[in-house]
Amino acid sequence: MERPLQTIDCGDFALRRWQAENDFEPLFRLIEESLDHLAPWMPWVARHSREATRTFLAGCDPKWQSGEAYNYAITRQGTLIGSCTMRRAIKPQGLVMGYWLHPGATGQGIATRATAATASE
Repeated sequence: MERPLQTIDCGDFALRRWQAENDFEPLFRLIEESLDHLAPWMPWVARHSREATRTFLAGCDPKWQSGEAYNYAITRQGTLIGSCTMRRAIKPQGLVMGYWLHPGATGQGIATRATAATASE
């Protein structure tokens, strides 16, 4: 898998690489606000904690560098609204796409467009 762009402009929102130093509090808060919305689909929500958020962010850069996973923050007008990821699958050259959004950002086509933008990179 070729390394994708670090920032992808999608018009009314953007995808950018997670920044461990700057994104901890906004990400933790976003997950807190989204727990009930995410719980039915995202098993990791049951393990949500400050430490789990730190561990996720700390792993983003090494995984990006190795090509194992490309994790993006989804932002709109500079505000964090979700996450999108593309990672290697078990099969050679296979990919797994994942995403989630704050409930206030759903129903606007953002997840569909974010996933398409990542896949086309």
